[in-house]
Amino acid sequence: MSPIYAESAEQRLFIQRWRLDPRTRDLPACAVPNAGRRGRAQAGIMKAEGMEPGVPDWLCFEPSAILDPLTNARYVGLALEFKSPTTKRKPTPAQQVWHLRLSARGWKVQVVYTKEEAWAAVCAYLGMPQ
Repeated sequence: MSPIYAESAEQRLFIQRWRLDPRTRDLPACAVPNAGRRGRAQAGIMKAEGMEPGVPDWLCFEPSAILDPLTNARYVGLALEFKSPTTKRKPTPAQQVWHLRLSARGWKVQVVYTKEEAWAAVCAYLGMPQ
């Protein structure tokens, strides 16, 4: 299985669980479709529409149940960066910039490799048992 497909499969399985769980299914969250090959025209359109490289793969706009240890305030959102479980690559420089930008603005940002890690991150963030 290619690394891109493995990453996509983990994210899709995580979303399936998110949508089935009554504790999470109605919370405001979405995927950010930045990945994939596009023709030059389509890429130009998406960039003109505001697409930015490096934005995390999935965003939850629900405030957290936990406190940011630096500010002692609730996080304003959760950003998950999915990476392939087969390669365990690190975030790209553009992704690192976005992670820092979001963290500086009160977001909890986490890199995950599996659907289980993603679900554990959500449960910890929302203060709910798995």
